[in-house]
Amino acid sequence: MKDVSEYFQIKWSTVGSIAQRVCESFEKEQPNRFDNLEEIGIDETSYKKGHKYMTTIINHKNGHLIWAKKGHGKEILTSFFEELTVEQRAKIRYVTADGARWITDCVRDFCPNAQRCVDPFHVVGWATGCLDEVRRGVVRAVRKDVVEGKKDIVKKKV
Repeated sequence: MKDVSEYFQIKWSTVGSIAQRVCESFEKEQPNRFDNLEEIGIDETSYKKGHKYMTTIINHKNGHLIWAKKGHGKEILTSFFEELTVEQRAKIRYVTADGARWITDCVRDFCPNAQRCVDPFHVVGWATGCLDEVRRGVVRAVRKDVVEGKKDIVKKKV
C-alpha cells in the first residue's frame, strides 16, 4: 500500500479501502479465484526503478490477475502454490513463465499434471538476442576483411 500511495500521491489508508472494495467485488464475481485453474502464467516484474520486485500469477483462460506478492524467487512462488488445495493444483495443466529453473522446480513439485511452457515474450526476446549477436559477428568479420584488404566496399549512389 505504501508504494501505491507514494506513486499516486494519496493516503495509504485510501489505498487500503480501495483494495478492500476491489477484493470484495472480485469475491462476489467469483467465490474462489483459484477454482478451475487450468492455465496460469507466472511473471516477476520490477518496480521502483528496478530495485523492488513483485511476482504475479494470471489465469490465461480469462486474463485475470489472480495472485500477486512482493518479492520474487522460489519462496514467493512456493507460497502461491501452498495457498492452493491439492485438488486445485492437480487441475492445472499448463504453466507459462520465463526459463528460470526454480519455476520449473516449483511447477514439478506442486503441479504434477502441468506442462511447463516458456512464454512467447521470452522466446522472442531470446531469439532476437541471438540474431543480434549473429549480426554483430558478421559486421565484425566484414570490417576485419575490409581492414585486411580482403574485401572492398563500394558505396553506390542511387
